[in-house]
Amino acid sequence: MSAESGIPTFRGTGGLWEGHRIEEVASPNAWRRDPRLVWQFYSMRRRAASAAKPNPAHLAIARLEKRLGERLFLCTQNVDNLHEQAGSKNVVHMHGELFKSRCDACDRPPFADQNLYDTPIEIPRCECGGRIRPHICWFGEVPFELERIYWALNPCTLFLAVGTSGVVEPAASFAGSVVGQARRVYVGPEQPANAYLFTERYAGNAGEVIPALLGT
Repeated sequence: MSAESGIPTFRGTGGLWEGHRIEEVASPNAWRRDPRLVWQFYSMRRRAASAAKPNPAHLAIARLEKRLGERLFLCTQNVDNLHEQAGSKNVVHMHGELFKSRCDACDRPPFADQNLYDTPIEIPRCECGGRIRPHICWFGEVPFELERIYWALNPCTLFLAVGTSGVVEPAASFAGSVVGQARRVYVGPEQPANAYLFTERYAGNAGEVIPALLGT
Protein backbone atom coordinates (compact mmCIF):
# COMPACT_ATOMS: atom_id res chain seq x y z
CA MET A 1 0.00 0.00 0.00
CA SER A 2 2.62 2.53 1.01
CA ALA A 3 5.54 1.69 -1.29
CA GLU A 4 3.95 3.83 -4.02
CA SER A 5 3.92 6.74 -1.57
CA GLY A 6 7.69 6.59 -1.28
CA ILE A 7 7.98 4.58 1.93
CA PRO A 8 10.55 1.79 1.54
CA THR A 9 9.25 -1.72 2.12
CA PHE A 10 10.21 -3.03 5.52
CA ARG A 11 12.91 -5.47 4.50
CA GLY A 12 14.05 -3.94 1.23
CA THR A 13 16.59 -5.57 -1.03
CA GLY A 14 18.50 -8.24 0.89
CA GLY A 15 16.80 -7.48 4.19
CA LEU A 16 19.60 -5.20 5.41
CA TRP A 17 19.79 -1.73 6.92
CA GLU A 18 23.27 -0.18 6.93
CA GLY A 19 24.83 -3.63 7.15
CA HIS A 20 22.48 -4.90 9.86
CA ARG A 21 19.92 -7.64 9.47
CA ILE A 22 16.45 -6.24 10.06
CA GLU A 23 16.07 -8.60 13.04
CA GLU A 24 19.10 -6.87 14.58
CA VAL A 25 17.22 -3.56 14.80
CA ALA A 26 13.62 -4.77 15.18
CA SER A 27 13.49 -7.31 17.99
CA PRO A 28 13.42 -7.38 21.80
CA ASN A 29 16.99 -8.73 21.78
CA ALA A 30 18.11 -5.81 19.63
CA TRP A 31 16.49 -3.38 22.07
CA ARG A 32 18.24 -4.95 25.03
CA ARG A 33 21.57 -5.07 23.20
CA ASP A 34 21.69 -1.65 21.55
CA PRO A 35 18.66 0.63 22.01
CA ARG A 36 20.46 3.55 20.35
CA LEU A 37 20.85 1.53 17.14
CA VAL A 38 17.16 0.61 17.27
CA TRP A 39 16.18 4.27 17.63
CA GLN A 40 18.47 5.23 14.76
CA PHE A 41 16.61 2.76 12.55
CA TYR A 42 13.15 3.93 13.58
CA SER A 43 14.15 7.58 13.37
CA MET A 44 15.12 6.90 9.76
CA ARG A 45 11.72 5.30 9.19
CA ARG A 46 9.93 8.24 10.82
CA ARG A 47 11.82 10.67 8.63
CA ALA A 48 10.85 8.78 5.47
CA ALA A 49 7.21 8.43 6.52
CA SER A 50 6.94 12.12 7.42
CA ALA A 51 7.63 13.05 3.80
CA ALA A 52 5.10 10.59 2.35
CA LYS A 53 1.57 11.32 1.20
CA PRO A 54 -1.39 8.95 0.64
CA ASN A 55 -1.62 7.40 -2.80
CA PRO A 56 -4.84 6.68 -4.76
CA ALA A 57 -5.27 3.30 -3.03
CA HIS A 58 -5.35 4.90 0.43
CA LEU A 59 -7.85 7.49 -0.82
CA ALA A 60 -10.07 4.85 -2.45
CA ILE A 61 -10.27 2.81 0.76
CA ALA A 62 -11.09 5.94 2.76
CA ARG A 63 -13.96 6.67 0.37
CA LEU A 64 -15.12 3.08 0.70
CA GLU A 65 -15.22 3.48 4.49
CA LYS A 66 -17.51 6.48 4.10
CA ARG A 67 -19.89 4.33 2.05
CA LEU A 68 -19.78 1.17 4.15
CA GLY A 69 -19.19 2.53 7.64
CA GLU A 70 -18.67 -0.23 10.19
CA ARG A 71 -19.14 -2.90 7.51
CA LEU A 72 -15.54 -2.20 6.48
CA PHE A 73 -12.84 -3.57 8.78
CA LEU A 74 -9.48 -2.05 7.85
CA CYS A 75 -6.45 -3.88 9.24
CA THR A 76 -2.91 -3.02 8.18
CA GLN A 77 0.56 -4.45 8.68
CA ASN A 78 1.98 -1.05 7.76
CA VAL A 79 3.02 1.17 10.65
CA ASP A 80 2.73 4.53 8.85
CA ASN A 81 -0.30 6.82 9.18
CA LEU A 82 -1.16 7.19 5.49
CA HIS A 83 -4.59 5.56 5.87
CA GLU A 84 -5.44 8.15 8.51
CA GLN A 85 -4.06 10.97 6.35
CA ALA A 86 -6.31 9.75 3.53
CA GLY A 87 -9.35 10.04 5.80
CA SER A 88 -9.85 6.52 7.20
CA LYS A 89 -11.18 6.74 10.75
CA ASN A 90 -11.04 3.14 12.02
CA VAL A 91 -7.66 1.60 11.29
CA VAL A 92 -6.32 -1.42 13.16
CA HIS A 93 -2.50 -1.36 13.18
CA MET A 94 -1.62 -4.94 14.01
CA HIS A 95 2.13 -4.23 13.85
CA GLY A 96 1.99 -0.96 15.77
CA GLU A 97 2.28 2.70 14.86
CA LEU A 98 5.47 4.42 13.82
CA PHE A 99 4.53 7.80 15.27
CA LYS A 100 3.78 6.44 18.73
CA SER A 101 6.08 5.38 21.54
CA ARG A 102 5.65 3.59 24.84
CA CYS A 103 7.52 2.70 28.02
CA ASP A 104 9.29 -0.65 28.12
CA ALA A 105 8.74 -0.99 31.87
CA CYS A 106 5.31 0.28 32.95
CA ASP A 107 1.73 0.17 31.64
CA ARG A 108 1.58 3.80 30.53
CA PRO A 109 -0.53 3.87 27.33
CA PRO A 110 1.27 4.46 24.02
CA PHE A 111 1.49 8.16 23.18
CA ALA A 112 1.95 10.27 20.05
CA ASP A 113 5.63 10.89 19.35
CA GLN A 114 7.19 12.26 16.16
CA ASN A 115 10.62 12.94 17.66
CA LEU A 116 13.81 11.66 16.03
CA TYR A 117 16.28 9.91 18.29
CA ASP A 118 19.06 9.29 15.82
CA THR A 119 21.86 11.25 17.48
CA PRO A 120 24.11 9.82 20.25
CA ILE A 121 21.94 11.09 23.11
CA GLU A 122 20.55 9.29 26.12
CA ILE A 123 17.59 7.04 25.42
CA PRO A 124 14.36 8.91 26.36
CA ARG A 125 13.00 7.89 29.73
CA CYS A 126 9.52 7.47 31.17
CA GLU A 127 8.46 9.03 34.47
CA CYS A 128 8.86 5.58 36.03
CA GLY A 129 12.49 5.37 34.89
CA GLY A 130 11.84 2.89 32.09
CA ARG A 131 13.12 3.46 28.57
CA ILE A 132 10.87 4.83 25.83
CA ARG A 133 10.70 2.46 22.85
CA PRO A 134 8.87 2.58 19.50
CA HIS A 135 5.28 1.36 19.68
CA ILE A 136 6.02 -1.38 17.17
CA CYS A 137 5.43 -5.13 17.16
CA TRP A 138 8.94 -6.54 16.78
CA PHE A 139 10.07 -9.99 15.69
CA GLY A 140 9.22 -12.36 18.55
CA GLU A 141 6.33 -10.23 19.86
CA VAL A 142 2.59 -10.83 19.52
CA PRO A 143 0.77 -8.54 17.06
CA PHE A 144 -1.82 -6.15 18.44
CA GLU A 145 -5.61 -6.59 18.36
CA LEU A 146 -5.60 -10.24 17.25
CA GLU A 147 -8.83 -11.07 19.08
CA ARG A 148 -10.59 -8.18 17.36
CA ILE A 149 -9.17 -9.21 13.96
CA TYR A 150 -10.31 -12.82 14.23
CA TRP A 151 -13.72 -11.64 15.41
CA ALA A 152 -14.02 -9.59 12.20
CA LEU A 153 -12.92 -12.46 9.96
CA ASN A 154 -15.79 -14.72 11.00
CA PRO A 155 -18.68 -12.80 9.33
CA CYS A 156 -16.51 -11.58 6.44
CA THR A 157 -18.06 -11.91 2.95
CA LEU A 158 -15.30 -10.11 1.01
CA PHE A 159 -11.65 -10.38 2.08
CA LEU A 160 -9.23 -8.06 0.27
CA ALA A 161 -5.47 -8.36 0.77
CA VAL A 162 -3.19 -5.76 -0.76
CA GLY A 163 0.51 -6.20 -1.45
CA THR A 164 1.23 -8.74 1.26
CA SER A 165 4.00 -11.29 0.73
CA GLY A 166 1.84 -14.05 2.19
CA VAL A 167 4.76 -15.13 4.36
CA VAL A 168 4.50 -13.25 7.66
CA GLU A 169 2.27 -14.95 10.21
CA PRO A 170 -0.36 -14.67 11.52
CA ALA A 171 -1.49 -12.29 8.75
CA ALA A 172 -0.62 -14.83 6.04
CA SER A 173 -3.32 -17.15 7.41
CA PHE A 174 -6.12 -14.60 7.62
CA ALA A 175 -7.44 -15.42 4.15
CA GLY A 176 -7.71 -19.06 5.20
CA SER A 177 -9.69 -18.05 8.30
CA VAL A 178 -12.53 -16.57 6.26
CA VAL A 179 -15.37 -19.07 6.24
CA GLY A 180 -17.96 -20.20 3.73
CA GLN A 181 -18.16 -18.83 0.20
CA ALA A 182 -16.57 -15.45 0.94
CA ARG A 183 -14.66 -13.86 -1.91
CA ARG A 184 -10.94 -13.72 -1.16
CA VAL A 185 -9.23 -11.15 -3.36
CA TYR A 186 -5.54 -10.37 -3.67
CA VAL A 187 -4.06 -7.24 -5.27
CA GLY A 188 -0.33 -6.76 -5.78
CA PRO A 189 2.52 -6.61 -8.26
CA GLU A 190 3.78 -10.08 -7.35
CA GLN A 191 2.10 -13.37 -6.54
CA PRO A 192 2.07 -13.98 -2.77
CA ALA A 193 3.29 -17.18 -1.15
CA ASN A 194 -0.28 -17.96 -0.06
CA ALA A 195 -1.85 -17.33 -3.49
CA TYR A 196 -3.77 -20.62 -3.29
CA LEU A 197 -5.98 -19.14 -0.55
CA PHE A 198 -7.48 -16.50 -2.86
CA THR A 199 -10.43 -16.88 -5.21
CA GLU A 200 -9.39 -13.86 -7.29
CA ARG A 201 -6.01 -12.23 -7.99
CA TYR A 202 -5.32 -8.92 -9.70
CA ALA A 203 -1.74 -8.14 -10.70
CA GLY A 204 -0.59 -4.53 -10.51
CA ASN A 205 0.21 -1.66 -8.20
CA ALA A 206 -2.34 -0.86 -5.51
CA GLY A 207 -2.65 2.78 -6.57
CA GLU A 208 -3.87 1.70 -10.00
CA VAL A 209 -5.85 -1.46 -9.25
CA ILE A 210 -7.65 -0.59 -6.02
CA PRO A 211 -9.54 2.52 -7.26
CA ALA A 212 -10.70 0.63 -10.37
CA LEU A 213 -11.64 -2.47 -8.39
CA LEU A 214 -13.67 -0.51 -5.85
CA GLY A 215 -15.32 1.64 -8.48
CA THR A 216 -13.89 4.84 -7.07
